[in-house]
Amino acid sequence: MKRVRAVLPFLLFIVLMSTVTAGCWDRRELEERTSVVAMSIDRVDEKEQSLVKISVQIPIPIKIVGSGGGGGEGGKSAVKVMSATGYSMADAMRNLQQRLNQQLFYGHTRVVAISEAVAREDLSAIVDSLRRSPQMRRLLWMVITPQEAVKLLEADPKLEQIPIVYVMDLMENGSKSGIVPDITLGRWFIDRSSSGSDAMANYIQSTPREVKWHGLALFNDDKMVGHLEEDLSWVLMQVKNKQIGGDVTISCPQNASRVDGIGAYLTAHPKKVHVKTTVAPYQNTFKMTVDVMVEDDIVESMCNADFSKEESYRLVEKALAAEMNSRAQKMIEKVQGEYGVDVFGMGNKVRANYMKQFEQLDWKKEFPKTKIEVRYTVEVRRVGMKMQ
Repeated sequence: MKRVRAVLPFLLFIVLMSTVTAGCWDRRELEERTSVVAMSIDRVDEKEQSLVKISVQIPIPIKIVGSGGGGGEGGKSAVKVMSATGYSMADAMRNLQQRLNQQLFYGHTRVVAISEAVAREDLSAIVDSLRRSPQMRRLLWMVITPQEAVKLLEADPKLEQIPIVYVMDLMENGSKSGIVPDITLGRWFIDRSSSGSDAMANYIQSTPREVKWHGLALFNDDKMVGHLEEDLSWVLMQVKNKQIGGDVTISCPQNASRVDGIGAYLTAHPKKVHVKTTVAPYQNTFKMTVDVMVEDDIVESMCNADFSKEESYRLVEKALAAEMNSRAQKMIEKVQGEYGVDVFGMGNKVRANYMKQFEQLDWKKEFPKTKIEVRYTVEVRRVGMKMQ
């Protein structure tokens, strides 16, 4: 009985404290904040100073289709794009907040667009701001645009209620189908902080009515140094991530061209990609050999090829492999020779297998000296049916 009496005050204290500390102490009602679904980052010159320009796309709930019991609206009329400038990211965001009646909330931000001009200058301060913000989700898409980044927020493809959702779906669906690399903000952070690889980001072009994925932006530390177009980006995706990439269109092989011979093409769609990568010492440096085997389906053929015969398969496979090897060589020349960035992650493979040698190297300077060889083989699995 004495023990029960001794414990009772302690239990009473615990119950009292649980009632005092229960709930979300820093909660804010949805109606009291303004959600940002997309952000863009540009630079502008004002009064002989270079300032950061932050723009945000904000949905207007009452104008979204189906809200308020009415038909609502969609597209640009359902959102508002607002901009503000400042000496830094934080200063520009503060100036933007002062123009709004509610607190800006970045937890729903799905896309951060950065202009190529800003990316080529230096992203260190911008990345630092994004990394420190607890509201910025690591799964959002960070994309680079060749024009002003705010133009991506102002684009209206007319296929979604909220325009930026079109960009988000373009990236997510493209990533699932293997046509667009899955490079989120978190992925960029990881590659940027690695000593054995360099970062890259998706490159997006936009017009007032259209948005298009246009390859990859390549980075050396915090600066963009170059750009790979779609066909070379797909090769890099196959070599590095085993993603299938996009369709390949080639001229008909000489022995399978049509009688007229003009405008005869064949298009193949990759279905599966098998990759084997080896790294070994080579002439005082290292060599990376990548064997890529692609399984293709023929989706269109203007060729005079009889696919009931095995030699027709071999002829087309040889032509497709030659095209892919040519693209791979061009990609290597750009990435290693022109830009000198290890977007393959070759340094990580060297470090994993030859730790002592790697620690003695400055990999940034060593990578351009290394040997990289990519070898494609193609197997045609399906050619479709054609009535004779």
